[in-house]
Amino acid sequence: MAKHSATSTKRAATSTSTSSASADDGTTLTGGIDVGNGYLKGVIRGEVGGEAVFDEIDLPSAVVSTSRSTPKVPLADSDVVAVINGGGPGDGDDFYNRLDCSLTSPLVGHTDRRIFGRSALSVRGSKFTEFEVLGKRSKADQELSAVLVLGVFAAKALRDYVAAHGVLPERDLQVDVRAGLALPISEYVQRRHTFAAEFTGSQSGARPIVHSVTIKNFSTPVTVRLRFIDVQVLAEGASAQFAITDKGEPLAQALLDDLRASDPDPLPEGITAADLVDVRNTIGVDVGEGTVNFPVFTDGRFNAEAAITLEQGYGTALMNAMERMSESDKQLAFTSRKQLADFLQQRPSVLQRGRYNRARDFVEDEARYLVAEIASRFADVVAQAGATTEVVYVYGGGSGPIKHLLRPALQQVAGDIPVLYLDARYSRHLNREGLYIAARHVEQFASREQRGERSARRRAKVSA
Repeated sequence: MAKHSATSTKRAATSTSTSSASADDGTTLTGGIDVGNGYLKGVIRGEVGGEAVFDEIDLPSAVVSTSRSTPKVPLADSDVVAVINGGGPGDGDDFYNRLDCSLTSPLVGHTDRRIFGRSALSVRGSKFTEFEVLGKRSKADQELSAVLVLGVFAAKALRDYVAAHGVLPERDLQVDVRAGLALPISEYVQRRHTFAAEFTGSQSGARPIVHSVTIKNFSTPVTVRLRFIDVQVLAEGASAQFAITDKGEPLAQALLDDLRASDPDPLPEGITAADLVDVRNTIGVDVGEGTVNFPVFTDGRFNAEAAITLEQGYGTALMNAMERMSESDKQLAFTSRKQLADFLQQRPSVLQRGRYNRARDFVEDEARYLVAEIASRFADVVAQAGATTEVVYVYGGGSGPIKHLLRPALQQVAGDIPVLYLDARYSRHLNREGLYIAARHVEQFASREQRGERSARRRAKVSA
């Protein structure tokens, strides 16, 4: 996929495409945004100079709000190219992890400045916001969902404009958005239509909503006006399995190679990538930070009756571990579960190793309780799905840290059904890929319809 780089950022002639990065004609972005309780993973396609440009996004699902309307020391406008293109995807120093903006939208109650991503973990502000993982409040009802989605699309629009022109825009950017979003299975069943309509404004025939995001990283603020022309809402976990199917044999072969190298036992003799692509009866175990989703596919179709959500996740173990740390080890002071998760994901220095090992042990103790709950609910799903199940996929951002505990627990329940534990390098991104695929398919269908209408009008003129 084409990606932004500092060397490719330059002034470019305005594309005649409807999705060009032009302040006059507007721009169209298509993206899949997996807003997890712990991390947002996204992929957004834009266009610069007639070429499709993809941004891969990975940032903590957290923001810091402040009543100060502008940064104390905003960045110079002349530095925009270096700042916009600084860092690489997922390295914690990309523009998405430093986004500083305010939002005006029916989905957002206050216009306070918000600082995104890893910057939010270390910047002082009036309020730190992350998703609730211990309560029963729907993710669809938490304002943070909308804040994160609007913010990353606005950041992408600015990145594309700067890539095309090399400077900040002199006027508001007008952006049409096609998005694939996800909800936990339990919320998807009840809320998918209303959740989509909150972005598009399509309820009761209302006019499309315009959501304004003002980016304040630089001396000159930039306002991006977003209009969602289509929102596809999928069930978490189900979107990941769409991605596995869509990517076909190349991804299936990569899965098999990884599995044979690290964990060959669960694979039947002679299984091929084509066999894996052809399976139609599957169970997924999508381990997130606040939930574990169990999507079930029966004869190739999502089975909402058998699929369930466990209202716990890896973040539950992190929160419980933090509570125990505060009681028994005062040196292990973390301001949020994000900070603890980030600490455990990094290789510790020699001076950090003792604290790292103690923190890891606290979390592992709590993870054992989580794994027991997952295995229990998984047993219920296996019983409901029946003996036709061909394979179990395990994936999600929370699956990696607990693999050594969860993998044997699931296989014990599954019996002779293969449990394929996907590598964390790509498993945590499968949902975003599936969501992008959903948004792209609707976009392609709409494009074919438009071409058909134009052809019909031309034929009508000729016959007249």
